[in-house]
Amino acid sequence: MADFYDVLGVERNASSDEIKRAYRKLARELHPDVNPDPVAQNRFKEVTEAYEVLSDPNKRSNFDRGGQGFNFGAGGAGGGFGFGDIMDAFFGGGGSRGPRPRVRRGQDALIRIEIDLMEATFGSDREITVETALVCTKCTGSGSSGSTQPSKCPICQGRGEVQQVTRSVLGQVMSSRPCANCQGFGSVITDPCRECAGDGRVRSRRTLNVQIPAGVETGNRIQMSGQGEVGPGGGPAGDLKLALKAEL
Repeated sequence: MADFYDVLGVERNASSDEIKRAYRKLARELHPDVNPDPVAQNRFKEVTEAYEVLSDPNKRSNFDRGGQGFNFGAGGAGGGFGFGDIMDAFFGGGGSRGPRPRVRRGQDALIRIEIDLMEATFGSDREITVETALVCTKCTGSGSSGSTQPSKCPICQGRGEVQQVTRSVLGQVMSSRPCANCQGFGSVITDPCRECAGDGRVRSRRTLNVQIPAGVETGNRIQMSGQGEVGPGGGPAGDLKLALKAEL
C-alpha cells in the first residue's frame, strides 16, 4: 500500500489545511482535463485516493494505525470525498465563487529585438513599434456605449454562476458552472461599444523608446513595467519584456 503522505508530499503531522493545499496544487497539474497524459491520469487517481483518506479524520486515523483506509470510489455513508473536492481543488474553496471582475490586469508581452555589436557593447537608445491592446478611447474602458451601464444578469441574478445537478458514480451531486449568459461576470452589457465590442480595449500600434544598457548579450531581457497589454475592461497593463539577440 502506498504511503499517502508521500503521495501528497506532506509530513505525517501535516494539518488538514496543509493536506488540502497539497491536493489542490497536485490536482491542478494532473487533472485529465488539464493534462491528458496517461501517466498524469494515473497519478491523479493516486493523489485523489490519498486525499480521500487523509482528509477524513476517521480514515486517516485508521491509516495511521496501519489500516487500509478505504477504497477510493466506495461512496456510501461516511465517505468524506466527492465531486465538490475536485471542484474545490480548481476554484480554491467551498461555497459560491461569485462573479468574476470585468476589469482585470493585462497580459505580459514578449518581443525579440536584434542589436548589433556596437549596441551590445556600448548600449544605445532604440525606438521600437509594438502592436498591443490599448484602452478604447470611445468608451474609456467601460465596454458600454454612451452612458449605459451593465445590468444584472437575469439568468444567474448577478452571481456569475449557475448550479446543476448531475448523476455520477458518487450519486447525485450539485456543481456550479460559470453562467453562459454573462460569461461569469454577473452582469450583461446591453449596449456594447461599437469600437471595442464591449471589451474595453482595442488593438493598435504604438512607438516606445527603449534604452539598451551597455554590456548586454544574447539571452538578456529588458523588462518595461506597465508597457504590455491593457487588461479587459481597461484594466492595468501588463509588462513588456524584450528578449535581446546580439548580431556579432
